[in-house]
Amino acid sequence: MQKTFSKFSYYYIATTLLIVGVIVKFFLVDTDLGARFKDFNHRILASDILFLFATFLAIMGFIFNAIRKNRKTTLNDSTIIISAILIIPISLVLALTPILETIYPGKVGDSVLASLIMGLATIGTFAVFAWIILFVVIIIKQTFRILTIKTGK
Repeated sequence: MQKTFSKFSYYYIATTLLIVGVIVKFFLVDTDLGARFKDFNHRILASDILFLFATFLAIMGFIFNAIRKNRKTTLNDSTIIISAILIIPISLVLALTPILETIYPGKVGDSVLASLIMGLATIGTFAVFAWIILFVVIIIKQTFRILTIKTGK
């Protein structure tokens, strides 16, 4: 179970975000995640951000699977699961904002909802920074192992 989840965790998250993006695009309020209050250009909407983030996560899943297929690497299943867990808070923020904007139009920036979204966004920001550090360490460590370890035949 752990091996299956670690192999497809990024794809699970990306697929979920794609489904939420389609729901937001066709059935919910597709806002620009607060930019409408600041006179920004209204070209990138919440569904577009969800689609881009889902594509990014699918590419990251492909990179992790490519690293794991090499026999010289020592990438653990738990490392991939931890890195996927670090992505979940920012994914929740991106997915929940259009849903809450549909349920409570114009009130996402007010009181309790703002505290919820800002709390998740803060946790998500720190989690993304931790994920970036973990990803860089994984890439450097595994690249070093691939380049330096010789396998005997």
